[in-house]
Amino acid sequence: MPARLTPTHLTPLLVLLCLYVCPARGDTPIPFGLPVQYRDVVTVLDFADGRDASELANVDEAQARLEETERNLGPYHPALAAEFVQVAELAMEAGDVTLATSLYDAALHNARVNNGLYGDQQLPILRGLLDLYLLTGDREGFEARAAYQFRLLGSGLPPFEEGEMRAALEFFDVSLDALMGVSWEGRSRELLALHTRFESMAEAVCADESVNLAWCEPFTFRLGRFYYLLEHKLDVFVDDPRFERTFTDPEWQSLDREPRLEALQRRLFSKGETVFERLLKVSPDSHEALSALADWHWFYRKRDEATTLYRRACVLSPSRFSRAAPLPEYPRLAFNRAFQEPAMPLDVSLTVTEKGRPVDMNFSLPAAGVDTDPPSRVRRAMRSMVFRPAFVSCSEPVETELKLELAYID
Repeated sequence: MPARLTPTHLTPLLVLLCLYVCPARGDTPIPFGLPVQYRDVVTVLDFADGRDASELANVDEAQARLEETERNLGPYHPALAAEFVQVAELAMEAGDVTLATSLYDAALHNARVNNGLYGDQQLPILRGLLDLYLLTGDREGFEARAAYQFRLLGSGLPPFEEGEMRAALEFFDVSLDALMGVSWEGRSRELLALHTRFESMAEAVCADESVNLAWCEPFTFRLGRFYYLLEHKLDVFVDDPRFERTFTDPEWQSLDREPRLEALQRRLFSKGETVFERLLKVSPDSHEALSALADWHWFYRKRDEATTLYRRACVLSPSRFSRAAPLPEYPRLAFNRAFQEPAMPLDVSLTVTEKGRPVDMNFSLPAAGVDTDPPSRVRRAMRSMVFRPAFVSCSEPVETELKLELAYID
């Protein structure tokens, strides 16, 4: 008597069948910047590893004077904060990260004791700590202090001041960077909280006529980057009812089920369209704003709307449209290289069709041997990207050849 397959045995087969015949959202393009980016996007700050004997002697002398001052004035005298910072800067120059960090922390504690938890005296000390974390590649430390700086300057609530908005952008940048290279499973509430903060501040800044001309674009572009990441990162089955009808067993729910996150994903195109259109109303003659909205349409294969917008942007910046470009061009996604391992240079030559498809790709690693190829994940990602085509006389998209100097994190 032939063996009978139980539901337990059939489940893996059905999953494979569904993966084959139900592509769902799996054909969504990969945004440029994941996992490759332009080689020149970020200048990595240099930190001196070697410690000169004279520099270390200067630090020791300065630290001895500081300890003497602390004994004479008392541990919480307000004049000590500046002394702590001064010796911390010397320690940084000498490469003593541990000492520099402890001195900045001591200065911050002194400022809080003498000026309160929200005293502005903390700001230059925080700046020193943030620079130190950038130099040493400590993303967790940078993220924590950037969040504290953001709260210290008002948590993004009006009235808006330049320092507050710079701190907000710095906080949003490091928050996005932390999300780019990790799984989002189990982070639904964190993502929703970040989106709410992003969205509400971008909306308020763009509506405030006293600041929106200078600040609407940077806030909109941060929110746009988050939307591109959201489109790419969420599990391919989270929005596929065919899969959910077939497999209701909780063990097949591959992402933490958060209805609000699913609702956001389903409305993602219209959300992005709204924020980029809002930016365009603030800056109607900006080729960057026009391109951002056009890129969003083209990424979602709405080519007619995108082409009309690209033509308008091309009139404002014709040289840019003489060559194709990977999307999104505006806003551009990129890892902060300060928090990454050294990147591998990658040269790519390809042809971009008039419909934005990359074909005839050739890869080379200028820092490796002639016959060395980049990892397969990098090649797959490049082939899954969508490109903006070049335009002839700001009129019609055309097929062109393109050479890119890129880098990827090995």
